[in-house]
Amino acid sequence: MTTTLSSDGLLQLRGQDLGALTLIHLISGLDDDNGQTCGAGTSLSGYTEWVSAQEPRLSLGWDWQLETHPSSARVVRLGLPRTNVQVLNAQEVPLSWDENLHALATLIDTIDWSTPAFEAVCQRYAS
Repeated sequence: MTTTLSSDGLLQLRGQDLGALTLIHLISGLDDDNGQTCGAGTSLSGYTEWVSAQEPRLSLGWDWQLETHPSSARVVRLGLPRTNVQVLNAQEVPLSWDENLHALATLIDTIDWSTPAFEAVCQRYAS
């Protein structure tokens, strides 16, 4: 996997190398509660940040929300990630920023991030 640093400080990574990234959990937390109206449903949401295990340190962060249903609950990604990564296409030309974020969101959706992120939140706020 080859990364280069762009003139604007982004780490450039070929799209074909995305699958080779090993991401490790850095931190997760809860969003501030907006003070719910009495009788209204409550929601639980937060953020998580992951970094690459190898140098240079790539960073991916995104928001999440706990979705609840009558028989189950799951943590899902909200919106597009925040990052210092710029994905390059096969010709090593940077993707547009929107395409870049969608490519990274697709990567995020292929890894088991919700369990470690939610466990970290539970440990962090348990006391």
